[in-house]
Amino acid sequence: MVTLSRNHSRVAATRHMQSTREFMQIPAPSGTPAVRPLARFPHGFSLIEVTIALGVFAFAMIPIIGLVSSGMKSLRGSMDDGVRGEIVRKVVAEAGRVPYTNLSTAFNNRLFYFDDEGVQQASSNAQTIFVASNSIANPPSLVTTDTNIARLLRVTVRHFADTNNKTVYSQLILNTAQ
Repeated sequence: MVTLSRNHSRVAATRHMQSTREFMQIPAPSGTPAVRPLARFPHGFSLIEVTIALGVFAFAMIPIIGLVSSGMKSLRGSMDDGVRGEIVRKVVAEAGRVPYTNLSTAFNNRLFYFDDEGVQQASSNAQTIFVASNSIANPPSLVTTDTNIARLLRVTVRHFADTNNKTVYSQLILNTAQ
């Protein structure tokens, strides 16, 4: 019996050393029989753990993707607003170059075409994104009723694809010749 217990403890010690070598990835000496790794040292994730981790990740990413989408829409809208302001500035500047006496005939109801960066186009083409129209009207009665003194310039900038999306700007043009 003494030999049996010594032999049993040698087998257990050998197995322990082999499983420790495999766990620590120490190569076994030549001539040592290979032993299956023990279940108490798993070398990876189970399918259920990977599935749960992917579910948690997807659950966390959905609101973040929604924020990116709304942020891009907001950025596009503010860029369009900036371009519209530049377009209005260009149309008002061009109206300022027309002599006051010719303003209602030469400048009334003209169309201006602009691309996505606010660069004026000669005519409507594939690059046209914004269309600016203008109208010259009598000034509000609170200012004056004399059209020799002032005229009201109204500029409307519309998005070419979405006609409901428009910006209306009004400016009083004074006759500086008097």
